[in-house]
Amino acid sequence: MAERANELFGEYAQAYARGERPAAIEYLARAGGEADELANLIDRFLARAPAPAPDVNTVELFEAWQAGESPLLRLRVAQGLRREAVVATLMKTLALDPAKERKVARYYHELESGLLDASGVDRRVWETLAKALGARVADLLAWRPSQLDFPATAFARASTPMAAMSVPQRAEEPPEEGEVDRLFRRSRAT
Repeated sequence: MAERANELFGEYAQAYARGERPAAIEYLARAGGEADELANLIDRFLARAPAPAPDVNTVELFEAWQAGESPLLRLRVAQGLRREAVVATLMKTLALDPAKERKVARYYHELESGLLDASGVDRRVWETLAKALGARVADLLAWRPSQLDFPATAFARASTPMAAMSVPQRAEEPPEEGEVDRLFRRSRAT
């Protein structure tokens, strides 16, 4: 049997035994030419290993995905955090200019609402959110809002009339791109 596949399988099994959720795809990428052997080892292991008990955040994530809701919103609400607290965490952790707080709040609102393309958000933002919300980056990135009914569904669920909702406005923001824009709307090469 291949030595590299055995070594990586050992790492995977140990991480699983510690209660972590190791990403098999990452281990398979590291296995190179021995990926098929490693995949077979992991498949046989998972078929016999007891499923880990889900933590509260995992249950919240699953329920959000199942309902087609934002996992960011679901986790934030479940932890009793206000949006302002998450924005403050982003500001502090990413060492952003305090004058840009409204812009960060607007971008976070769009991200949490599914109105901002998650693939354009910098990894540092996701890492900060994952830590603040007690989740894994991969789990937060797994959600994609429905393109057809998400906005209508979100507005239908709102208990406050649209006119009374506090949503950060774009009009007061300067049009030039700065650090905050790059964190939430990374340019993608085509």
